[in-house]
Amino acid sequence: MRALRRLGRRWPAMRLVARALEVDRRLTLGYVACIVGGGALPPAFTVATGGLVAAVSRAGGADGDASRAWLAFGALGALYLIQRLLAPIQQDVGNALARRLDEALTEQLMTAMSAPPGLAHVEDPAMLDAIARAQGTLLGVSPGSAIFGLGWVWMQRLQGALALAIVGAWRWWAALALVAVYAPTYAATRWHWHHVTRVMYGRTEEMRRSYYLRKLALSPDIAKETRVFGLAGWLVERYRTGWLAVMREVWRLRREGWIIAVAVYALVAAAEAGVALIAARQAVSGELPVGDAVTLAGAIAAAAIVAFFHDLHFMVGAGFDALGKLDELERTTAERAGVTGGAASAGDLPRRTIRFEGVRFGYAGRDQPVFAALDLEIEAGRSLAIVGENGAGKTTLVKLLARLYDPQAGRITVDGIDLRDLAPAAWHRRVAAIFQDFVQFELSAEDNVGFGALHRRGDREALARAADQAGAGAVIGRLAAGWQTPLSRQVSGGIQLSGGEWQRLALARALFAVQAGAGVLVLDEPTAALDVRGEAEVYERFLELTRGVTTIVISHRFSTVRRADRIVVLEHGAVIEDGSHDALVAAGGRYAEMYALQAARFTDAAGGGSGSAGGGRDA
Repeated sequence: MRALRRLGRRWPAMRLVARALEVDRRLTLGYVACIVGGGALPPAFTVATGGLVAAVSRAGGADGDASRAWLAFGALGALYLIQRLLAPIQQDVGNALARRLDEALTEQLMTAMSAPPGLAHVEDPAMLDAIARAQGTLLGVSPGSAIFGLGWVWMQRLQGALALAIVGAWRWWAALALVAVYAPTYAATRWHWHHVTRVMYGRTEEMRRSYYLRKLALSPDIAKETRVFGLAGWLVERYRTGWLAVMREVWRLRREGWIIAVAVYALVAAAEAGVALIAARQAVSGELPVGDAVTLAGAIAAAAIVAFFHDLHFMVGAGFDALGKLDELERTTAERAGVTGGAASAGDLPRRTIRFEGVRFGYAGRDQPVFAALDLEIEAGRSLAIVGENGAGKTTLVKLLARLYDPQAGRITVDGIDLRDLAPAAWHRRVAAIFQDFVQFELSAEDNVGFGALHRRGDREALARAADQAGAGAVIGRLAAGWQTPLSRQVSGGIQLSGGEWQRLALARALFAVQAGAGVLVLDEPTAALDVRGEAEVYERFLELTRGVTTIVISHRFSTVRRADRIVVLEHGAVIEDGSHDALVAAGGRYAEMYALQAARFTDAAGGGSGSAGGGRDA
């Protein structure tokens, strides 16, 4: 295996074989045996055919000649039977190996992309292009397809080499003449396919965009909007336009390739015809026995299989590229994840404070940073609300706090310890976060809550307690199969929840994480799908249940915000106001302005000035 890995550094085929052996040694060795048999049988059949013709031509005389003819016929029949049996076996074994290899490499890709604790690599367009190539999405060829195709390519090469050996046994110079023609022919056709592939790889992002549009047109998740807004035709046309923009260039190269193909095919045909003509003249003159002439004719026809670079070679090359991209992803994801290592335990942090000290951070592709020099102190065990207009940096602050990114300058400390010194996985266990775009897992209700703390997922009492606390217990109680009900209409027996019901499940997931030991609770617009009354109910319960937990709330609803112990206002990536609700309203600054605007809307909805106080309470 080590020898194969060393060879794989220079020859991708050996790297692919080494991977296949690691996945399933018996299947791989069985496939190799089929390849060897499949490559050797056609030349053997050709030799046996010549032997039969020779034996039959002598069978008119003595009984011994007739016996030899029958033996030759039996040998030919046996070879034919073996060929007929071996072909489907090779097909099935190759397909099984391809599936095993693709499954193993898919797991490897999932591990490579999900293991790093940061997010930068999953949002990097270059990494997304690499993922598309590693999966074989672009050309429809995976590493599993490549191992299947590689077997047939090697089988054909073995068959061609043995056929050339038969020709060389007759006249060595004839075999060399054919090789001299086959080599440039192969190089020319390979050059053509290489240019076609390079066009596809050079337009990976455009192809990904087209495939995304195709996915939208086929996805049930957006079917409502595609119908209501009449997007179906637009999606089809945009997909067609984008796909054709790439494929027209491919088709142009393929048309040009026909000129090359005609020229090289004519060259190969001329060389083979010349060798066959010499053999025919010798056979007619009696210099070459008729049986040998038949064998030679079959060998000349079979040898040309090594002369051309065709679809199977293309499949193998594309699979090599996919495997290479997978190896590259494994090497680079950790480096590009945006989060460095760290080994210190998070213990029961934070006990005192979390501090943002001169934090600078910006996203790739944006000229201005989100934070230039953010300073913020968060007291442990208390609730903090963060408000601000869209784009102020609220969600980015949460991502930095959860250590999904590291600051580009400055630092974040927890009780004086730089967050970068903590083991990322250990800190993640201390953080329970429900983001604005929280995930609706199309799995069971139990999974949707239990994912908050996998190590406690089997604790049914804790699951039920978290669900009840978030107001999701009644939702689960109404499900046909209770906790085991799939939350998707695309699964038999499944059901689709409303937005508010999904949000309660997400809140239950966060509470379950807190029960399992999370010390920081982050709620980013956690009740956006609930009405005002439902939101108030949830927050009254939450602030009581999470007392003593460091809680950070982001919300545009001031009925939520005002309940926090402390409120900060973010604007242009900086804290511009800091205090309690009453203090900030009294200060008459930005917070008071936003609060008054929202309170006025509720007052107007109530129908008059008498709703002023009530509006303030609900705003």
